Amino acid sequence: MKIICTRDNLRKGIARCERSVGKNPTLPILGNILLETEKGLLKLSATNLEIGVISYVRAKVEKEGKITVPAHLLSSFVQNSKDDQLTLEQEKQVLKITSASFKSKIRTIPAEDFPLIPQIKEGENFQVQGSLFSEAIKKVAPSLATLETKLELTGVCLTINQDEVKIAATDGYRLAEKTIKLLQKSDKEIVLIVPGKSMQEAERIFGENSEPITIITSENQIAFQNEGVYFVSRLIEGQYPDYKQIIPTSFKAEARINKEELLGSLRLAGIFSATQTKDLKIALEEDKISLHATGGELGEHHASLPAETRGEKFEVTFNYQFLQDGLNSISEEEILFFLNGSDGPSLIQGIDKKTEKPLVDFSYVVMPIRN
Repeated sequence: MKIICTRDNLRKGIARCERSVGKNPTLPILGNILLETEKGLLKLSATNLEIGVISYVRAKVEKEGKITVPAHLLSSFVQNSKDDQLTLEQEKQVLKITSASFKSKIRTIPAEDFPLIPQIKEGENFQVQGSLFSEAIKKVAPSLATLETKLELTGVCLTINQDEVKIAATDGYRLAEKTIKLLQKSDKEIVLIVPGKSMQEAERIFGENSEPITIITSENQIAFQNEGVYFVSRLIEGQYPDYKQIIPTSFKAEARINKEELLGSLRLAGIFSATQTKDLKIALEEDKISLHATGGELGEHHASLPAETRGEKFEVTFNYQFLQDGLNSISEEEILFFLNGSDGPSLIQGIDKKTEKPLVDFSYVVMPIRN
């Protein structure tokens, strides 16, 4: 193999792959990136056997071939290289990298030992806009469960139906659901559970790119693909909770509040909420809400915010971090906070400036802390 490639192209290809690299002392090949030529392009591949990624970058191919290189070493080397053009040439089990100012050699492992990254040949295909897909993952990711006692809750639930896909995550204490449109309608209804880490990695790889992403599904795998990248992950087996039952449809009270003002108050109150459950008391009053946090020896904090309130007046205890996560996922200036007393689920939604109505494409449900 011999190719000539710009440093920037190579760096981007490596960046897409390196976090999918495995760390398995019994399979050192998983710590490598596979470099190979394909159809006049440089193809980079990495896998940890749970996920896999293939990235294509432009290069001048002078000789076909393939070789595997330690991912961390290659990444560090290219990141610190200052020359714009690099030549990569294979000599037996050594990769020579040369430029105008240096010559280096990296020892490799035979490419034949590299695991095959699954390509889903037969399955259902759907398309979404890349930037909307990434935004949705960012919004729901904080609600993922971190403990694997309930494996399904460590995953993101994708519900594909007709012209939309609902992306949801819950840890049992809060729930986030974002709906985005499919670029083409589907006559299929499919529910999948994708590992949360896989979804977050997909978001990192595809980023803010607005070009379409194709979602390809099979019985136990899912892949995300655009023109230059293919990312595949296993699915989580099992049944996701029927979270629709958690989303309340009736409420005892509601408050319309400026989001940034509420976030600022939550941050201040959080300093004093030193308990393990991060307790914060919120009371609904006439034309305002009050926040109260007690931190034992630290002291206490009390604040009031102007708000348009309707319905019953009561006090509710929340985990303030959960409220912050929900508000940070909303881009609108004002929010509607729907409440159901001290033990019922509450709902937060952004307010559309044009219609003055809550936006139903993103819902954040949070359970109160019962005293």
